[in-house]
Amino acid sequence: MAFEKMAMDQVKYDVAVEHQDKIEPWFSNGTMWCDYINEDIAQTVLESLESFTGYKVIKSLLKATDTEPWDQWAFDITDTKVA
Repeated sequence: MAFEKMAMDQVKYDVAVEHQDKIEPWFSNGTMWCDYINEDIAQTVLESLESFTGYKVIKSLLKATDTEPWDQWAFDITDTKVA
């Protein structure tokens, strides 16, 4: 839990500084998720997580549907070190 809280705090801070925006990410099964963000903010989240963890992060976009009419981003931390 401490890792997840620290990672979320860092991501929130980096997004606030870079985009003057507030986001509400969360972790589920080792993946960080975030709703209602655009591609630019998603890229900042990815870069922030890579910097924080030292590992490559893969971002995935789940497009809006009829039952969930908003885009959702997933950020998976891999086992590959960032160069």
